[in-house]
Amino acid sequence: MRERSLSTMSGQRLAALVMAAVGFCAVPIACTPPESPRQTTNIVRQIDHILIASSEAKELFALLSDTFQFPVAWPMSDYGSFASGGVAVGNVNLEIIKDSEAAAVAVKSRWTGFALEPEPLRISLAELDARGIRHGAPAPFRSKQPDGSFTTRWTTVGLPDVSSDTIEVFFCQFEDDVPARRRRSLEQLRSRDGGPLSVHSIREIVYGARDVKRMQEHWQKLLNPLQVSSQGVWPVEAGPAIRVIQADKNGIRGLVVNVKSLEQARRFLKEHGLLGAEQLAALTVAGSQLQGLNITLVEQPSGGL
Repeated sequence: MRERSLSTMSGQRLAALVMAAVGFCAVPIACTPPESPRQTTNIVRQIDHILIASSEAKELFALLSDTFQFPVAWPMSDYGSFASGGVAVGNVNLEIIKDSEAAAVAVKSRWTGFALEPEPLRISLAELDARGIRHGAPAPFRSKQPDGSFTTRWTTVGLPDVSSDTIEVFFCQFEDDVPARRRRSLEQLRSRDGGPLSVHSIREIVYGARDVKRMQEHWQKLLNPLQVSSQGVWPVEAGPAIRVIQADKNGIRGLVVNVKSLEQARRFLKEHGLLGAEQLAALTVAGSQLQGLNITLVEQPSGGL
């Protein structure tokens, strides 16, 4: 379903303030009132889901849902044009897709993009046009109902300015009750104390760019009025933040995941042969199904579990 070495792990959220200028005219009869500044409308609510393509999609889905005990957002299913399953990781879903290009890549799993939850598309698309941001045409996904009728499940809109040859960033508007779905998944994760890794949320997506300045400009244009922090991070509402860093190619470089206890996570990963590189305040997750992915765990005890 299309429901999407790290040393600095946090940034300070900044609020965007728009100040209205007050004009003064000494000769009222000849005075032309200053034009009111255009009010910027928020068009991105949060990151909804992050996409992983895998040649071992079923095995990776089992690792995340069974071994790590992340709640199942939806089971592995065949949708005709693609097959996928989703797990909930606190504030965002991970979508695991059966990789149709497995023969062309050297790793078992790879990041392929992420979906942004927009404000209603009728508002968001108009605002994209007003800002001069390129976008694709709305693409509804429709499924057949038992009575033979068709219904729209979700609608996607591509965002090429913040995408790349290997990563697709797009709007995804679902027709179901998204807040209710998120609440249920979060309650399940909390009831499991975050699973054996004590996970409570994904802190940020680390997005690499060859031209950092240009990519940051594209993201700022899209995320206005939200402002980037001094550490180059946009805290996008309740979902993961977005951090843009220098890289040899454009694309997702990894995820930073908040856990309640780094020591608990370290013990579990070591016992199961899934412990990767260790740092003073972070560690990475390893394993054959995770080959090609960079997932870093950091401790944040006050995460709400």
